[in-house]
Amino acid sequence: MTDPAAPTVTYWAVSILNSRTFWVNAATGTVALLSATDVVTVIPARWLPLAGALVAALNIVLRLGTVRPVALIAPGETKPIQVAKIAPPDPPVVTD
Repeated sequence: MTDPAAPTVTYWAVSILNSRTFWVNAATGTVALLSATDVVTVIPARWLPLAGALVAALNIVLRLGTVRPVALIAPGETKPIQVAKIAPPDPPVVTD
């Protein structure tokens, strides 16, 4: 007996260039490169922990608001993405 194909859901991906999370992460990488000691330091060392915390908080906020996948496609286009449905996890087994 063969298993039936796993059910899937179709999501429509948008361009990664339209993703706010992508641009925040790109800016974060740029800030990190500009803060490297081997390069001309643009951000003083005392501000780096605060900058890291702000970027982390902003990424969390953006992630909570993101509901669509992204793909490497031209801005303004969409692409269907098949994602396998997953069942809820089994309840934890409790033994006394």
